[in-house]
Amino acid sequence: MKSQKCKYCTYYSAYYKRWDGQFERLANGFCVKHQKQQIQIETCDGFKSNEEKEKRREERLFVSLEQSLSSISEITQILKEKYFVD
Repeated sequence: MKSQKCKYCTYYSAYYKRWDGQFERLANGFCVKHQKQQIQIETCDGFKSNEEKEKRREERLFVSLEQSLSSISEITQILKEKYFVD
């Protein structure tokens, strides 16, 4: 299990800075629960692990990947029927 730092909390959102078209994660962010800025290595009593949030995100990504695969298969079938008719 990860240590209880703000950067691993569900309520924490990191700040990012744009550098020449790229984004870099900063060492501070915003805590939604306490409505204030936090440094990512701090801890608090309101910590809630983001493992569930990450698990739901992973599930959504797999569903999206499965839909994309299905779409690619359908397109492949259409192209085969159109161009490789016996």
